[in-house]
Amino acid sequence: MARRTARIRNNTAQATRPKRGRAAWLILTALVAGVAGGIFARRAAVPAGNSQPGKRAATEPVGTNTPDVLLPRTEPVEISTRMRPGEWTEESLQAHIEDYRRQIRNMGATDAEIVTNVERTEEGAARVVVSWNRTGL
Repeated sequence: MARRTARIRNNTAQATRPKRGRAAWLILTALVAGVAGGIFARRAAVPAGNSQPGKRAATEPVGTNTPDVLLPRTEPVEISTRMRPGEWTEESLQAHIEDYRRQIRNMGATDAEIVTNVERTEEGAARVVVSWNRTGL
């Protein structure tokens, strides 16, 4: 029986002693995760082929960030809002319309291509839609 007790004591002593190398393994894992996270963050923050800010890569075509590339020329552009009764006056409504028209003009539309639509309800609400008809008139 003494022998069995000795084994139990021996096993409990091994179970309470920290395993060697576990702390080093955790530190190494944390370092690897930190490096991988830094690489991911850099790739997400800097576009591909543009590793240095302000310098253009030789293979990158000029003007890739222009709106012509992002939207097809036939796709309409629209700015709209809905205002509840009491939220607007005729003056503020006209100011909204002019602001939306100015924003679309800044995108490259001519005055002939800008279409404005204002709907008023019986309850006093208003819906304003200013759009750029890019397909032609």
